[in-house]
Amino acid sequence: MFREITKKIVKEMEPEGITLIPIESAYDSDRYKPLRLLIKKEKSIFSSRDKYRLTPFTLTDILKDGQDLKFGLTGSSLPSYSEDFSGSVSGNADVNVSNIESGIQVSGSTSNSLSVVEMRKQRIDENKLLDVIGSRKVNREHSFMKQLMMDVVYVVSEVIETEKPCTVDWTFQAESKLSILFNILKLQSGFSMNSERKLTFSARTTIAYKVTELRISSEDTMELNWCWLSRSMTVATDQKGRIASSVDGLTKLSAEQRLPLLSMVLETLGSSENLPVLDAMLEQMHEGLQPDLQVLDLMEERSRASVEKMLDLLGIKKADPPGQPLTLTQDQNSIIQAVNFLIQSLNEIDPETLILLAYCVEAKIISKQRDLVKIIDDEWCLEQRCLLAEGAEDPEKTLIAQLTEEEMEITQRILDGYGFQMDRESSSVSRIDGRRQQSVLPLFAALSALCILSA
Repeated sequence: MFREITKKIVKEMEPEGITLIPIESAYDSDRYKPLRLLIKKEKSIFSSRDKYRLTPFTLTDILKDGQDLKFGLTGSSLPSYSEDFSGSVSGNADVNVSNIESGIQVSGSTSNSLSVVEMRKQRIDENKLLDVIGSRKVNREHSFMKQLMMDVVYVVSEVIETEKPCTVDWTFQAESKLSILFNILKLQSGFSMNSERKLTFSARTTIAYKVTELRISSEDTMELNWCWLSRSMTVATDQKGRIASSVDGLTKLSAEQRLPLLSMVLETLGSSENLPVLDAMLEQMHEGLQPDLQVLDLMEERSRASVEKMLDLLGIKKADPPGQPLTLTQDQNSIIQAVNFLIQSLNEIDPETLILLAYCVEAKIISKQRDLVKIIDDEWCLEQRCLLAEGAEDPEKTLIAQLTEEEMEITQRILDGYGFQMDRESSSVSRIDGRRQQSVLPLFAALSALCILSA
């Protein structure tokens, strides 16, 4: 919920999304302040922009005799933001496999009301910054400096904060009922969610930030790198190849491990605010370090228990201090990398779509959806359809023709959020006029991973 609100505000303030980065987790918002040092993370396959991990250090910490420095911060008011939104999802899907008959019903509604958000900008005085970094030298003996791979430092140079307290009211209701009839045996199971939440932004809550890159010179002083933005906006190549190799680690899980992990992932789909927290922890684990688990103390009991169960499954002992090296086997590291990749993909998907994915897993239609989404990504590029060679078989038509009416309905509700629609008569996919198309790669990655876990 916090992530969705900050993303909407940032999109309103900066539609092109070039420099302003929304805060993803409410647990970290108070720690993003000017002068904080960041570590650049490996570029995500789902985004063309760089991502960063917060550190406990500030720019003054790594400067010789820097503790006496007082950076001047300039502040200014920004336009207010408010929004009212309501919507609903409903549908049903039936799956018939041999003598197994199953059915699933989906219904839900969402609404949120955001009071006026009064915001202000806080940024480092650029003249003061240039004066300091040009005259002060960095302390090479500092622990942060020792872990740098290159002589480049990233610092929070500007933040967008709330001026006054404000609230968001959010409700979501959804129910599913899955019934399986196997000969005489009848098994009932279900997934439900009924959530009413109120999110309060206190005054001075950071909702977005900007980053400045500083390059360390041969004399151990620093200078601004003015052209770093143009280099940061790159697009990954061979995305689906990377996705296949990234989720492959899940195949190393035993059948006994896959089921509880799938259960925890499905539980997470109903609490999407946990995804940024898991992403940060798994990123540290993938780097071979014990994650910082202090954030668990700030979480609600149910969310904390869900995260702890996943960490237990991955072999992480909560008693170990953060930042200590982990002793992982090659298979363990591969599994952690795959789970991290799954969480990253889910983190890019709207909460309402996540709920629908949970139903699709229960209805056992995700393999068909994965194949269809792959075709959509293959055949649509740069918002234009890539035409097939004359006489070639169209796999899109073949797959859509195989979908039942119910399977098609729930799949259409998912694709609608990405700007695509299916047509039963022509067995084809087309763009929705006037709707901006979004990349389906996060959806394809999530479906690929869920197919492995539910196999």
